[in-house]
Amino acid sequence: MNLIYCLLKSFLSLFAIVRITGISTTNPLSIILFFIFSYWYIRLSKSTAQTTVTSKDMWLSFLSASLFSALTLAADYTKLLQGLTSTLFCLLILLLSFAGFFLLYYHAIRLLLTKSDLVLLDNSIYPVTWLPFVAFALCLIAWFPYFLHEYPAIMTPDSLNQYAQVIGAYELSNHHPIIHTMIIGFLYHTGLSLTGNAIFGLALYTIVQMLFMAWVVSYAVRTLQLAYMKTSICIIVICFYAFIPYHGIYAVTMWKDIPFAGCMTLFAASLIRFQLRNPSNNASTKLKVSEYFTLLIPYIFAGFMLCLLRTNGWYAFLLSLPFILYWNRNQLKLIIPVHLILLALVLFAKYPCMNIYETKQADFVESLSIPVQQIAKVLANEEALTEDQLLKLEHFIDIEQARLVYQPDVSDNIKNLIRSTGNEYLENHKAEFFSLWLSIGLDHHKAYFDAFVSQTNGFWYPDVSYKVGLADGIYSNEWGLNWQPILRGNIIIKIRELLFKLHELIPIYGFLWSIGGIFWTILLSQCISIRNDRPTGFLIGIPAIALVLTLCIATPVATEFRYAYSLFFGLPLYLLAPFIRTK
Repeated sequence: MNLIYCLLKSFLSLFAIVRITGISTTNPLSIILFFIFSYWYIRLSKSTAQTTVTSKDMWLSFLSASLFSALTLAADYTKLLQGLTSTLFCLLILLLSFAGFFLLYYHAIRLLLTKSDLVLLDNSIYPVTWLPFVAFALCLIAWFPYFLHEYPAIMTPDSLNQYAQVIGAYELSNHHPIIHTMIIGFLYHTGLSLTGNAIFGLALYTIVQMLFMAWVVSYAVRTLQLAYMKTSICIIVICFYAFIPYHGIYAVTMWKDIPFAGCMTLFAASLIRFQLRNPSNNASTKLKVSEYFTLLIPYIFAGFMLCLLRTNGWYAFLLSLPFILYWNRNQLKLIIPVHLILLALVLFAKYPCMNIYETKQADFVESLSIPVQQIAKVLANEEALTEDQLLKLEHFIDIEQARLVYQPDVSDNIKNLIRSTGNEYLENHKAEFFSLWLSIGLDHHKAYFDAFVSQTNGFWYPDVSYKVGLADGIYSNEWGLNWQPILRGNIIIKIRELLFKLHELIPIYGFLWSIGGIFWTILLSQCISIRNDRPTGFLIGIPAIALVLTLCIATPVATEFRYAYSLFFGLPLYLLAPFIRTK
Protein backbone atom coordinates (compact mmCIF):
# COMPACT_ATOMS: atom_id res chain seq x y z
CA MET A 1 0.00 0.00 0.00
CA ASN A 2 2.86 2.35 0.84
CA LEU A 3 4.44 1.67 -2.55
CA ILE A 4 1.18 2.53 -4.36
CA TYR A 5 0.92 5.75 -2.36
CA CYS A 6 4.49 6.73 -3.30
CA LEU A 7 3.88 5.96 -6.96
CA LEU A 8 0.72 8.08 -6.92
CA LYS A 9 2.64 10.99 -5.45
CA SER A 10 5.33 10.48 -8.07
CA PHE A 11 2.76 10.60 -10.85
CA LEU A 12 1.18 13.82 -9.54
CA SER A 13 4.59 15.45 -9.20
CA LEU A 14 5.53 14.37 -12.72
CA PHE A 15 2.21 15.66 -14.05
CA ALA A 16 2.86 19.12 -12.60
CA ILE A 17 6.43 19.25 -13.93
CA VAL A 18 5.38 18.11 -17.41
CA ARG A 19 2.62 20.73 -17.62
CA ILE A 20 4.75 23.64 -16.49
CA THR A 21 7.89 22.79 -18.49
CA GLY A 22 6.12 21.66 -21.65
CA ILE A 23 7.94 18.32 -21.72
CA SER A 24 6.16 15.92 -24.07
CA THR A 25 4.47 12.92 -22.45
CA THR A 26 6.51 10.73 -24.81
CA ASN A 27 9.83 12.28 -23.87
CA PRO A 28 12.14 9.68 -22.19
CA LEU A 29 13.02 12.32 -19.62
CA SER A 30 9.51 11.98 -18.19
CA ILE A 31 10.17 8.31 -17.36
CA ILE A 32 13.48 9.19 -15.74
CA LEU A 33 11.83 11.89 -13.65
CA PHE A 34 9.11 9.44 -12.57
CA PHE A 35 11.70 6.96 -11.28
CA ILE A 36 13.60 9.76 -9.51
CA PHE A 37 10.42 10.95 -7.80
CA SER A 38 9.47 7.38 -6.87
CA TYR A 39 12.87 6.71 -5.33
CA TRP A 40 12.74 9.98 -3.41
CA TYR A 41 9.25 9.44 -2.00
CA ILE A 42 10.00 5.84 -1.03
CA ARG A 43 13.14 6.93 0.83
CA LEU A 44 11.24 9.69 2.62
CA SER A 45 8.52 7.25 3.69
CA LYS A 46 10.99 5.03 5.54
CA SER A 47 10.56 4.98 9.29
CA THR A 48 14.12 6.20 9.83
CA ALA A 49 13.34 9.35 7.83
CA GLN A 50 10.10 9.90 9.74
CA THR A 51 11.57 9.78 13.24
CA THR A 52 13.22 13.21 12.98
CA VAL A 53 10.06 14.95 11.73
CA THR A 54 8.27 17.08 14.34
CA SER A 55 4.78 18.55 14.28
CA LYS A 56 6.35 21.97 13.76
CA ASP A 57 8.12 20.66 10.66
CA MET A 58 4.84 19.39 9.29
CA TRP A 59 2.74 22.53 9.72
CA LEU A 60 5.53 24.85 8.58
CA SER A 61 6.03 22.68 5.49
CA PHE A 62 2.29 22.56 4.88
CA LEU A 63 1.88 26.34 5.02
CA SER A 64 4.97 27.06 2.93
CA ALA A 65 4.14 24.43 0.31
CA SER A 66 0.56 25.71 0.05
CA LEU A 67 1.80 29.27 -0.47
CA PHE A 68 4.46 28.31 -3.03
CA SER A 69 2.02 26.10 -4.94
CA ALA A 70 -0.58 28.85 -5.05
CA LEU A 71 2.00 31.37 -6.29
CA THR A 72 3.18 28.91 -8.95
CA LEU A 73 -0.36 28.43 -10.24
CA ALA A 74 -1.07 32.17 -10.14
CA ALA A 75 2.02 33.00 -12.18
CA ASP A 76 1.92 30.09 -14.64
CA TYR A 77 -1.68 28.97 -14.94
CA THR A 78 -1.80 29.85 -18.66
CA LYS A 79 1.27 27.67 -19.23
CA LEU A 80 -0.31 24.83 -17.28
CA LEU A 81 -3.57 24.99 -19.22
CA GLN A 82 -1.78 25.22 -22.59
CA GLY A 83 -4.74 26.73 -24.42
CA LEU A 84 -7.51 24.52 -23.01
CA THR A 85 -10.91 26.22 -22.78
CA SER A 86 -13.14 23.62 -21.16
CA THR A 87 -13.93 24.78 -17.63
CA LEU A 88 -14.03 21.23 -16.28
CA PHE A 89 -10.70 20.27 -17.86
CA CYS A 90 -9.09 23.52 -16.69
CA LEU A 91 -10.21 22.97 -13.10
CA LEU A 92 -9.03 19.36 -13.16
CA ILE A 93 -5.60 20.25 -14.55
CA LEU A 94 -5.15 23.08 -12.06
CA LEU A 95 -6.18 20.81 -9.18
CA LEU A 96 -3.80 18.02 -10.23
CA SER A 97 -1.00 20.52 -10.84
CA PHE A 98 -1.52 22.10 -7.43
CA ALA A 99 -1.37 18.65 -5.81
CA GLY A 100 1.85 17.82 -7.68
CA PHE A 101 3.56 21.09 -6.80
CA PHE A 102 2.39 20.83 -3.21
CA LEU A 103 3.93 17.37 -2.81
CA LEU A 104 7.24 18.50 -4.25
CA TYR A 105 7.43 21.64 -2.17
CA TYR A 106 6.13 19.99 0.99
CA HIS A 107 8.65 17.15 1.06
CA ALA A 108 11.56 19.36 -0.01
CA ILE A 109 10.80 21.94 2.69
CA ARG A 110 10.22 19.28 5.34
CA LEU A 111 13.59 17.72 4.51
CA LEU A 112 15.24 21.15 4.70
CA LEU A 113 13.70 21.87 8.10
CA THR A 114 14.56 18.51 9.64
CA LYS A 115 18.20 18.83 8.58
CA SER A 116 18.55 22.52 9.49
CA ASP A 117 19.27 21.89 13.17
CA LEU A 118 22.27 19.77 12.18
CA VAL A 119 23.95 22.76 10.52
CA LEU A 120 26.47 24.41 12.84
CA LEU A 121 27.97 27.57 11.42
CA ASP A 122 28.65 29.53 14.60
CA ASN A 123 31.53 27.65 16.21
CA SER A 124 34.38 30.08 15.52
CA ILE A 125 35.98 30.79 18.90
CA TYR A 126 38.75 33.10 17.69
CA PRO A 127 37.41 35.40 14.94
CA VAL A 128 39.96 37.08 12.68
CA THR A 129 39.80 40.70 13.83
CA TRP A 130 41.15 42.20 10.61
CA LEU A 131 38.62 40.47 8.34
CA PRO A 132 36.13 43.41 8.31
CA PHE A 133 38.94 45.66 7.06
CA VAL A 134 39.65 43.15 4.30
CA ALA A 135 35.95 43.20 3.41
CA PHE A 136 35.97 46.99 3.14
CA ALA A 137 39.13 47.12 1.04
CA LEU A 138 38.26 44.19 -1.25
CA CYS A 139 34.83 45.62 -2.06
CA LEU A 140 36.34 48.96 -3.04
CA ILE A 141 39.02 47.27 -5.16
CA ALA A 142 36.47 45.02 -6.89
CA TRP A 143 34.04 47.89 -7.53
CA PHE A 144 36.68 50.37 -8.68
CA PRO A 145 36.71 49.16 -12.35
CA TYR A 146 32.96 49.84 -12.51
CA PHE A 147 33.63 53.36 -11.23
CA LEU A 148 36.33 53.95 -13.84
CA HIS A 149 34.11 52.65 -16.65
CA GLU A 150 30.97 54.53 -15.58
CA TYR A 151 32.74 57.72 -14.45
CA PRO A 152 31.38 59.90 -12.93
CA ALA A 153 28.25 57.80 -12.26
CA ILE A 154 25.38 55.98 -13.91
CA MET A 155 22.63 58.58 -14.22
CA THR A 156 19.23 57.58 -15.61
CA PRO A 157 16.22 59.93 -16.01
CA ASP A 158 15.45 59.56 -12.28
CA SER A 159 19.01 60.60 -11.39
CA LEU A 160 18.89 63.51 -13.83
CA ASN A 161 15.60 64.68 -12.33
CA GLN A 162 17.28 64.89 -8.92
CA TYR A 163 20.28 66.65 -10.45
CA ALA A 164 17.92 69.22 -11.97
CA GLN A 165 16.49 69.85 -8.50
CA VAL A 166 20.00 70.23 -7.10
CA ILE A 167 20.94 72.95 -9.61
CA GLY A 168 17.56 74.68 -9.28
CA ALA A 169 16.25 73.82 -12.75
CA TYR A 170 13.34 71.87 -11.25
CA GLU A 171 11.22 72.52 -8.19
CA LEU A 172 12.16 70.47 -5.11
CA SER A 173 9.93 67.42 -4.84
CA ASN A 174 9.70 64.42 -2.55
CA HIS A 175 8.69 62.23 -5.48
CA HIS A 176 12.34 61.23 -5.30
CA PRO A 177 13.21 61.39 -1.58
CA ILE A 178 14.27 64.89 -0.68
CA ILE A 179 16.90 63.63 1.75
CA HIS A 180 18.66 61.75 -1.05
CA THR A 181 18.48 64.81 -3.30
CA MET A 182 20.01 66.88 -0.48
CA ILE A 183 22.88 64.39 -0.07
CA ILE A 184 23.53 64.52 -3.82
CA GLY A 185 23.41 68.32 -3.68
CA PHE A 186 25.79 68.62 -0.75
CA LEU A 187 28.43 66.35 -2.28
CA TYR A 188 27.97 67.81 -5.76
CA HIS A 189 28.42 71.40 -4.57
CA THR A 190 31.35 70.36 -2.38
CA GLY A 191 33.14 68.79 -5.35
CA LEU A 192 32.19 71.73 -7.57
CA SER A 193 33.55 74.28 -5.09
CA LEU A 194 36.83 72.37 -4.75
CA THR A 195 37.53 71.90 -8.46
CA GLY A 196 35.01 73.98 -10.39
CA ASN A 197 34.14 70.78 -12.26
CA ALA A 198 30.53 69.52 -12.23
CA ILE A 199 31.62 66.03 -13.31
CA PHE A 200 33.93 65.76 -10.30
CA GLY A 201 31.07 66.88 -8.05
CA LEU A 202 28.98 63.95 -9.30
CA ALA A 203 31.97 61.61 -8.98
CA LEU A 204 32.38 62.68 -5.35
CA TYR A 205 28.85 61.47 -4.65
CA THR A 206 29.69 58.11 -6.26
CA ILE A 207 32.87 57.76 -4.21
CA VAL A 208 31.03 58.46 -0.96
CA GLN A 209 28.31 55.98 -1.90
CA MET A 210 30.92 53.30 -2.61
CA LEU A 211 32.61 53.99 0.73
CA PHE A 212 29.30 53.76 2.56
CA MET A 213 28.26 50.49 0.92
CA ALA A 214 31.69 48.96 1.55
CA TRP A 215 31.50 50.05 5.18
CA VAL A 216 28.08 48.39 5.53
CA VAL A 217 29.64 45.17 4.21
CA SER A 218 32.42 45.37 6.80
CA TYR A 219 29.84 46.09 9.53
CA ALA A 220 27.81 43.06 8.47
CA VAL A 221 30.91 40.85 8.43
CA ARG A 222 31.90 42.07 11.90
CA THR A 223 28.36 41.35 13.10
CA LEU A 224 28.65 37.76 11.85
CA GLN A 225 31.96 37.47 13.68
CA LEU A 226 30.31 38.67 16.90
CA ALA A 227 27.87 35.81 16.38
CA TYR A 228 30.88 33.44 16.08
CA MET A 229 30.27 32.55 12.45
CA LYS A 230 33.04 30.49 10.91
CA THR A 231 35.78 32.47 9.20
CA SER A 232 35.25 30.48 5.99
CA ILE A 233 31.58 31.59 5.96
CA CYS A 234 32.63 35.22 6.43
CA ILE A 235 35.06 34.93 3.52
CA ILE A 236 32.28 33.58 1.27
CA VAL A 237 30.12 36.54 2.32
CA ILE A 238 32.90 38.98 1.42
CA CYS A 239 33.32 37.34 -2.00
CA PHE A 240 29.56 37.58 -2.58
CA TYR A 241 29.66 41.34 -2.10
CA ALA A 242 32.90 41.93 -3.97
CA PHE A 243 32.43 39.75 -7.04
CA ILE A 244 28.71 39.47 -7.82
CA PRO A 245 28.39 42.02 -10.67
CA TYR A 246 25.19 43.75 -9.60
CA HIS A 247 26.85 44.97 -6.39
CA GLY A 248 29.61 46.61 -8.42
CA ILE A 249 27.34 48.28 -10.97
CA TYR A 250 24.86 49.50 -8.36
CA ALA A 251 27.61 50.92 -6.16
CA VAL A 252 28.25 53.50 -8.91
CA THR A 253 24.59 54.18 -9.80
CA MET A 254 22.89 57.36 -8.57
CA TRP A 255 19.59 55.90 -7.33
CA LYS A 256 17.94 56.17 -3.93
CA ASP A 257 17.56 52.39 -3.94
CA ILE A 258 21.30 51.87 -3.41
CA PRO A 259 21.79 53.71 -0.10
CA PHE A 260 18.38 52.37 0.92
CA ALA A 261 19.68 48.82 0.45
CA GLY A 262 22.77 49.70 2.49
CA CYS A 263 20.67 51.20 5.30
CA MET A 264 18.29 48.23 5.34
CA THR A 265 21.25 45.85 5.68
CA LEU A 266 22.79 48.07 8.36
CA PHE A 267 19.44 48.04 10.18
CA ALA A 268 19.31 44.23 10.04
CA ALA A 269 22.91 43.89 11.27
CA SER A 270 22.19 46.29 14.14
CA LEU A 271 19.12 44.26 15.09
CA ILE A 272 21.32 41.17 15.23
CA ARG A 273 23.73 43.00 17.53
CA PHE A 274 20.86 43.99 19.82
CA GLN A 275 19.84 40.33 19.98
CA LEU A 276 23.41 39.27 20.70
CA ARG A 277 23.50 41.49 23.77
CA ASN A 278 20.63 39.44 25.25
CA PRO A 279 20.87 40.77 28.80
CA SER A 280 19.54 38.50 31.52
CA ASN A 281 18.34 41.39 33.68
CA ASN A 282 17.43 45.03 33.36
CA ALA A 283 20.66 46.19 34.97
CA SER A 284 22.68 44.87 32.04
CA THR A 285 20.80 46.96 29.48
CA LYS A 286 23.16 49.88 30.06
CA LEU A 287 25.24 50.48 26.97
CA LYS A 288 29.00 50.36 27.04
CA VAL A 289 30.73 53.45 25.71
CA SER A 290 31.85 51.59 22.58
CA GLU A 291 28.29 50.45 21.87
CA TYR A 292 27.15 54.02 21.34
CA PHE A 293 29.34 54.05 18.23
CA THR A 294 29.09 50.40 17.14
CA LEU A 295 25.40 49.82 17.85
CA LEU A 296 23.24 52.78 18.85
CA ILE A 297 24.31 55.38 16.28
CA PRO A 298 24.34 52.90 13.34
CA TYR A 299 20.90 51.63 14.36
CA ILE A 300 19.30 55.08 14.67
CA PHE A 301 20.95 56.28 11.46
CA ALA A 302 19.87 53.17 9.53
CA GLY A 303 16.32 53.36 10.87
CA PHE A 304 16.06 57.07 10.09
CA MET A 305 17.27 56.66 6.51
CA LEU A 306 15.20 53.51 6.04
CA CYS A 307 12.06 55.51 6.75
CA LEU A 308 12.96 58.50 4.57
CA LEU A 309 14.69 57.04 1.52
CA ARG A 310 11.60 55.11 0.41
CA THR A 311 7.97 55.38 1.45
CA ASN A 312 7.65 51.60 1.73
CA GLY A 313 10.70 51.63 4.02
CA TRP A 314 8.64 53.67 6.49
CA TYR A 315 5.83 51.10 6.31
CA ALA A 316 8.29 48.22 6.66
CA PHE A 317 9.71 49.83 9.79
CA LEU A 318 6.29 50.38 11.35
CA LEU A 319 5.30 46.77 10.65
CA SER A 320 8.53 45.52 12.22
CA LEU A 321 8.40 47.74 15.30
CA PRO A 322 6.02 45.59 17.45
CA PHE A 323 8.18 42.51 16.78
CA ILE A 324 11.37 44.41 17.62
CA LEU A 325 9.90 45.58 20.92
CA TYR A 326 8.60 42.12 21.79
CA TRP A 327 11.83 40.23 21.09
CA ASN A 328 13.87 42.81 22.96
CA ARG A 329 11.45 43.01 25.90
CA ASN A 330 14.22 42.10 28.34
CA GLN A 331 15.97 45.38 27.52
CA LEU A 332 12.96 47.70 27.15
CA LYS A 333 14.68 50.42 29.20
CA LEU A 334 17.07 50.75 26.27
CA ILE A 335 14.85 49.82 23.32
CA ILE A 336 11.90 52.12 24.05
CA PRO A 337 13.92 55.38 24.37
CA VAL A 338 15.90 54.47 21.24
CA HIS A 339 12.74 54.02 19.19
CA LEU A 340 11.08 57.11 20.62
CA ILE A 341 14.10 59.13 19.49
CA LEU A 342 14.04 57.44 16.11
CA LEU A 343 10.32 58.05 15.58
CA ALA A 344 10.64 61.66 16.71
CA LEU A 345 13.43 62.30 14.19
CA VAL A 346 11.53 60.65 11.35
CA LEU A 347 8.23 62.41 12.05
CA PHE A 348 10.01 65.76 12.45
CA ALA A 349 11.70 65.29 9.06
CA LYS A 350 8.56 63.99 7.31
CA TYR A 351 6.17 66.70 8.46
CA PRO A 352 7.46 69.94 10.06
CA CYS A 353 10.61 70.13 7.94
CA MET A 354 8.91 69.38 4.65
CA ASN A 355 6.01 71.70 5.48
CA ILE A 356 8.34 74.57 6.37
CA TYR A 357 10.18 74.24 3.07
CA GLU A 358 6.91 73.52 1.22
CA THR A 359 8.36 70.40 -0.33
CA LYS A 360 6.13 69.07 -3.06
CA GLN A 361 4.95 65.51 -2.37
CA ALA A 362 4.25 62.73 -4.86
CA ASP A 363 0.73 62.99 -6.27
CA PHE A 364 -2.04 60.58 -5.31
CA VAL A 365 -2.04 58.67 -8.60
CA GLU A 366 1.56 57.59 -7.96
CA SER A 367 0.27 55.19 -5.29
CA LEU A 368 -2.45 53.74 -7.54
CA SER A 369 -0.34 51.63 -9.90
CA ILE A 370 -2.25 48.40 -9.22
CA PRO A 371 -5.84 49.78 -9.35
CA VAL A 372 -5.30 51.85 -12.51
CA GLN A 373 -3.56 48.92 -14.21
CA GLN A 374 -6.51 46.68 -13.38
CA ILE A 375 -9.00 49.13 -14.85
CA ALA A 376 -6.78 49.62 -17.91
CA LYS A 377 -6.61 45.84 -18.38
CA VAL A 378 -10.41 45.70 -18.57
CA LEU A 379 -10.36 48.50 -21.13
CA ALA A 380 -7.55 46.91 -23.16
CA ASN A 381 -9.49 43.64 -23.29
CA GLU A 382 -12.52 45.64 -24.48
CA GLU A 383 -14.68 43.97 -21.87
CA ALA A 384 -18.18 45.32 -21.42
CA LEU A 385 -18.83 48.11 -18.92
CA THR A 386 -22.12 49.68 -17.93
CA GLU A 387 -23.00 53.14 -19.16
CA ASP A 388 -22.74 54.47 -15.62
CA GLN A 389 -19.26 52.98 -15.21
CA LEU A 390 -18.10 54.44 -18.53
CA LEU A 391 -19.51 57.84 -17.66
CA LYS A 392 -17.73 57.92 -14.30
CA LEU A 393 -14.52 56.54 -15.77
CA GLU A 394 -14.34 59.33 -18.35
CA HIS A 395 -13.84 61.80 -15.50
CA PHE A 396 -10.57 60.10 -14.60
CA ILE A 397 -9.06 58.86 -17.85
CA ASP A 398 -9.28 58.97 -21.63
CA ILE A 399 -10.76 55.53 -22.29
CA GLU A 400 -9.65 55.15 -25.90
CA GLN A 401 -6.11 56.26 -25.12
CA ALA A 402 -5.94 53.89 -22.15
CA ARG A 403 -6.67 50.96 -24.44
CA LEU A 404 -3.79 51.98 -26.69
CA VAL A 405 -1.08 52.78 -24.14
CA TYR A 406 -1.69 49.99 -21.60
CA GLN A 407 1.42 47.90 -20.82
CA PRO A 408 0.87 44.82 -18.60
CA ASP A 409 4.09 45.28 -16.59
CA VAL A 410 4.49 49.07 -16.38
CA SER A 411 1.92 51.53 -15.00
CA ASP A 412 3.62 54.79 -16.02
CA ASN A 413 1.65 55.14 -19.26
CA ILE A 414 -1.70 54.94 -17.49
CA LYS A 415 -0.63 57.16 -14.58
CA ASN A 416 0.68 59.82 -16.96
CA LEU A 417 -2.54 59.63 -18.94
CA ILE A 418 -4.54 60.27 -15.77
CA ARG A 419 -2.21 63.16 -14.89
CA SER A 420 -2.89 64.76 -18.27
CA THR A 421 -6.66 64.26 -18.29
CA GLY A 422 -8.19 63.67 -14.86
CA ASN A 423 -5.65 64.19 -12.09
CA GLU A 424 -7.42 67.16 -10.53
CA TYR A 425 -10.74 65.31 -10.54
CA LEU A 426 -9.06 62.26 -8.99
CA GLU A 427 -7.51 64.32 -6.18
CA ASN A 428 -10.96 65.66 -5.27
CA HIS A 429 -12.95 62.44 -5.75
CA LYS A 430 -10.84 59.65 -4.25
CA ALA A 431 -13.78 57.82 -2.70
CA GLU A 432 -15.59 57.84 -6.05
CA PHE A 433 -12.54 56.34 -7.75
CA PHE A 434 -12.27 53.46 -5.29
CA SER A 435 -16.00 52.81 -5.51
CA LEU A 436 -15.74 52.68 -9.30
CA TRP A 437 -12.65 50.45 -9.13
CA LEU A 438 -14.49 48.02 -6.84
CA SER A 439 -17.67 47.91 -8.93
CA ILE A 440 -15.69 47.15 -12.12
CA GLY A 441 -13.65 44.51 -10.31
CA LEU A 442 -16.73 42.62 -9.15
CA ASP A 443 -17.73 42.09 -12.78
CA HIS A 444 -14.24 41.57 -14.24
CA HIS A 445 -12.34 39.69 -11.56
CA LYS A 446 -10.29 37.62 -14.02
CA ALA A 447 -8.95 40.74 -15.76
CA TYR A 448 -8.12 42.25 -12.37
CA PHE A 449 -6.32 39.08 -11.33
CA ASP A 450 -4.33 38.92 -14.58
CA ALA A 451 -3.41 42.60 -14.29
CA PHE A 452 -2.21 42.14 -10.71
CA VAL A 453 -0.08 39.13 -11.65
CA SER A 454 1.44 40.90 -14.66
CA GLN A 455 2.24 43.96 -12.57
CA THR A 456 3.78 42.17 -9.56
CA ASN A 457 4.88 38.61 -10.44
CA GLY A 458 8.57 39.50 -10.67
CA PHE A 459 8.62 40.17 -6.93
CA TRP A 460 7.01 36.94 -5.71
CA TYR A 461 7.68 34.27 -8.36
CA PRO A 462 11.21 33.07 -9.19
CA ASP A 463 10.79 32.10 -12.85
CA VAL A 464 10.36 35.60 -14.29
CA SER A 465 12.97 36.88 -16.71
CA TYR A 466 14.23 40.45 -16.69
CA LYS A 467 17.44 42.32 -17.40
CA VAL A 468 19.82 43.64 -14.76
CA GLY A 469 22.59 46.20 -15.18
CA LEU A 470 21.46 47.63 -18.52
CA ALA A 471 21.89 51.27 -17.49
CA ASP A 472 25.20 52.67 -18.69
CA GLY A 473 26.78 56.08 -18.24
CA ILE A 474 24.84 59.35 -18.22
CA TYR A 475 21.65 59.44 -20.26
CA SER A 476 21.08 62.30 -22.69
CA ASN A 477 20.10 65.52 -20.92
CA GLU A 478 19.76 69.28 -21.39
CA TRP A 479 22.34 70.28 -18.77
CA GLY A 480 25.49 69.31 -20.64
CA LEU A 481 26.38 66.29 -18.50
CA ASN A 482 28.34 63.70 -20.44
CA TRP A 483 29.56 60.21 -19.67
CA GLN A 484 33.36 60.35 -19.42
CA PRO A 485 34.63 56.76 -18.97
CA ILE A 486 38.23 56.42 -17.86
CA LEU A 487 38.29 52.66 -18.45
CA ARG A 488 36.97 52.10 -21.95
CA GLY A 489 37.28 49.96 -25.07
CA ASN A 490 35.52 47.04 -26.78
CA ILE A 491 37.14 44.48 -24.48
CA ILE A 492 35.72 46.24 -21.41
CA ILE A 493 32.28 46.39 -23.01
CA LYS A 494 32.38 42.68 -23.87
CA ILE A 495 33.51 41.73 -20.35
CA ARG A 496 30.67 43.80 -18.91
CA GLU A 497 28.12 42.13 -21.20
CA LEU A 498 29.42 38.70 -20.26
CA LEU A 499 29.27 39.40 -16.53
CA PHE A 500 25.60 40.35 -16.80
CA LYS A 501 24.65 37.35 -18.95
CA LEU A 502 26.33 34.53 -17.04
CA HIS A 503 23.39 34.13 -14.68
CA GLU A 504 21.21 33.22 -17.67
CA LEU A 505 23.56 30.33 -18.51
CA ILE A 506 24.58 28.91 -15.12
CA PRO A 507 21.99 27.08 -12.96
CA ILE A 508 21.94 27.79 -9.21
CA TYR A 509 24.00 30.96 -9.78
CA GLY A 510 21.04 32.34 -11.73
CA PHE A 511 18.88 32.01 -8.62
CA LEU A 512 21.01 34.73 -6.99
CA TRP A 513 19.60 37.11 -9.61
CA SER A 514 15.94 36.23 -9.10
CA ILE A 515 13.85 38.62 -6.99
CA GLY A 516 11.14 36.02 -6.47
CA GLY A 517 13.76 33.38 -5.75
CA ILE A 518 15.35 35.50 -3.02
CA PHE A 519 11.90 36.27 -1.61
CA TRP A 520 11.15 32.55 -1.35
CA THR A 521 14.59 32.01 0.22
CA ILE A 522 13.85 34.60 2.90
CA LEU A 523 10.49 32.94 3.61
CA LEU A 524 12.27 29.60 4.06
CA SER A 525 14.80 31.27 6.36
CA GLN A 526 11.84 32.47 8.42
CA CYS A 527 10.58 28.89 8.64
CA ILE A 528 13.99 27.63 9.79
CA SER A 529 14.09 30.37 12.43
CA ILE A 530 10.66 29.42 13.75
CA ARG A 531 11.45 25.71 13.65
CA ASN A 532 14.69 26.03 15.60
CA ASP A 533 13.52 28.82 17.94
CA ARG A 534 15.95 31.40 16.55
CA PRO A 535 14.12 34.73 16.90
CA THR A 536 17.00 36.71 15.39
CA GLY A 537 16.49 35.25 11.93
CA PHE A 538 12.75 35.74 12.11
CA LEU A 539 13.08 39.33 13.32
CA ILE A 540 15.41 40.66 10.61
CA GLY A 541 13.36 38.97 7.88
CA ILE A 542 10.20 40.90 8.72
CA PRO A 543 11.26 44.25 7.12
CA ALA A 544 12.34 42.38 3.96
CA ILE A 545 9.00 40.58 3.65
CA ALA A 546 7.14 43.82 4.42
CA LEU A 547 9.07 45.51 1.63
CA VAL A 548 7.92 42.91 -0.92
CA LEU A 549 4.32 43.18 0.28
CA THR A 550 4.36 46.96 -0.20
CA LEU A 551 5.77 46.49 -3.70
CA CYS A 552 2.87 44.17 -4.48
CA ILE A 553 0.48 46.93 -3.41
CA ALA A 554 1.94 49.85 -5.34
CA THR A 555 4.85 48.90 -7.61
CA PRO A 556 4.97 50.89 -10.88
CA VAL A 557 7.06 48.20 -12.62
CA ALA A 558 6.65 44.42 -12.43
CA THR A 559 10.28 43.36 -12.38
CA GLU A 560 12.44 46.33 -11.45
CA PHE A 561 15.52 44.81 -9.80
CA ARG A 562 16.55 47.97 -7.99
CA TYR A 563 13.24 48.16 -6.10
CA ALA A 564 14.16 44.89 -4.37
CA TYR A 565 17.94 45.36 -4.32
CA SER A 566 17.88 45.58 -0.52
CA LEU A 567 16.90 41.88 -0.43
CA PHE A 568 20.04 41.00 -2.37
CA PHE A 569 22.37 43.28 -0.45
CA GLY A 570 21.18 41.87 2.86
CA LEU A 571 20.98 38.27 1.63
CA PRO A 572 23.94 36.88 3.67
CA LEU A 573 22.33 38.13 6.87
CA TYR A 574 18.92 36.71 5.96
CA LEU A 575 20.49 33.33 5.18
CA LEU A 576 22.79 33.10 8.20
CA ALA A 577 20.68 34.69 10.94
CA PRO A 578 18.56 31.52 11.43
CA PHE A 579 21.76 29.75 12.50
CA ILE A 580 22.79 32.37 15.07
CA ARG A 581 22.35 31.30 18.67
CA THR A 582 21.90 34.42 20.78
CA LYS A 583 22.03 32.76 24.19
